[in-house]
Amino acid sequence: MGLRGGQHHALVARGFTLVEVMMALLVMTVGLLGLLQSVNVAYEHNIRNRLREEALLVGEEQMNIFRRMTGNGSFTVDRVVAGMPKKFSITRDSQVIGGTRKLKVTVGWSFKNLSTTHALYTLKSL
Repeated sequence: MGLRGGQHHALVARGFTLVEVMMALLVMTVGLLGLLQSVNVAYEHNIRNRLREEALLVGEEQMNIFRRMTGNGSFTVDRVVAGMPKKFSITRDSQVIGGTRKLKVTVGWSFKNLSTTHALYTLKSL
């Protein structure tokens, strides 16, 4: 059985060329790299939010301790956040204003060489 002219072109036109396959792989690779980058950004935002939440908890704990006792100072607190050990620096400061004492607790932490602080204030009668 011989191939006639029309049938020969139909068989040759089937499938994809190597160039088409390579271009499809390139487009898919670029898309997957973009998706991977967005997952990485979302993970970093999640870690930053967890660190901020933990810093708020540490600050509230230290403020409750500071209200019961006196004395300024600085020290660090170790916590595990998202499976990573992190150090939170604590600074306690007080100032007398009239018949009250203004208490300030500052919590500091760093993530990816970016330092962040959060301050909590409260008033305590003398």
